[in-house]
Amino acid sequence: MAPIALTDLHDPSGYTPETVQFGKSSAYTKERDLSKASNTGNQVLNSRTVFEDGSSECSPNLYFWNLSSEEVGTIEESVWYFQSLDLPLNAINTETFPLTAALRSKLRSVTARIYGEQQFLIICGLNPFQYGEVENVIVHAGIASHIGDRRGMAGREGGDNAVLHHITAIPPSTNANIKQYHGPPNESRDIPFHRDNGDIVSLYALSRSQSGGSLYLADSAAVYKELAALKPELADALRGDWTMVSPSPSKAFDTRPLVFPQSESSRVLINCSRARITGTPSAPRPSSLPPLTKTQRQALDALHMLAMKRATEIQIQPGDMVFFNNLGMMHARDAFVDNEEAGRKRHLLRLILRDEERAYETPKELRETWKALYEHCVEEEVFPVKEELFSFATSH
Repeated sequence: MAPIALTDLHDPSGYTPETVQFGKSSAYTKERDLSKASNTGNQVLNSRTVFEDGSSECSPNLYFWNLSSEEVGTIEESVWYFQSLDLPLNAINTETFPLTAALRSKLRSVTARIYGEQQFLIICGLNPFQYGEVENVIVHAGIASHIGDRRGMAGREGGDNAVLHHITAIPPSTNANIKQYHGPPNESRDIPFHRDNGDIVSLYALSRSQSGGSLYLADSAAVYKELAALKPELADALRGDWTMVSPSPSKAFDTRPLVFPQSESSRVLINCSRARITGTPSAPRPSSLPPLTKTQRQALDALHMLAMKRATEIQIQPGDMVFFNNLGMMHARDAFVDNEEAGRKRHLLRLILRDEERAYETPKELRETWKALYEHCVEEEVFPVKEELFSFATSH
């Protein structure tokens, strides 16, 4: 099942994309199955089929790093070492989570691949069911600290200092504040192609759903260049100013472009949170903001359609730790169905990272956002161990 491309009749917000027509035979619709598409970009990656039954045709060394038993043992020793220090979780770094020189070197090569042409990699071989809640957080943050030396506070502009987020379906509470945000990351619905704030997104799968819930990644430059060739007026609209909801309570809106072509390279950076542009079913775009133009809506939905055409599907398995270049790739998610009685509940941990050594130059329009995201004292960082809702400031 691929990310839905047609308007959800129960979603008047515009968060769910509509079909965009690219000539007589170029509309990408709900019926398009990414896993069966003929486009060469449509790969399906599953660590279980690669390493357990060998049925995958992909090259495992290109996209996967299957940890050896010795490497897993080293990681577990680092978890125990950190716990022996009796420090808060925000103290996790390369010194408090020490690894062997060989393992450090391999993790640094992951950083190079993420900021390079490959843009993503999946580390597998861990068994999250063997660890407790806190241990899984330490495993994720510890490994991630060797890939990116800064953790991002995605909601800091909105007063949310959490650096760890739980992507899992959380039923609305009957006792919840009527104003409490309950957005797509904590629902089982599909999530269209979008971009979070930050350089690198890391997802660690603690458990998987009964069905659905695949992650999709698409190269932003390829998507934008195809759009510019097919519909140059829509590509132009993405480079213009967009008014979107601000995550900060001190201002109502932000105004900036969504696309930032890099003149010194072939990179095209895209930064678009549909939640802040269209609103979501639970938090529609405020009527006080100017409505999106027809061209803007088509441009936003065209990004989704063309990304869907090119997407790589990752069927995330428990223990998989995905790292991808959030500046160079858009991502989306299938709707999913849990079966908690059978132990099937989709639950991912998310960290947002940056590596100062390899980081791209931040576009001037995003520098204040990146400053709020990354420039803070680590003592301010909050690691919620128990699952909790995304705030609107952290949502997408």
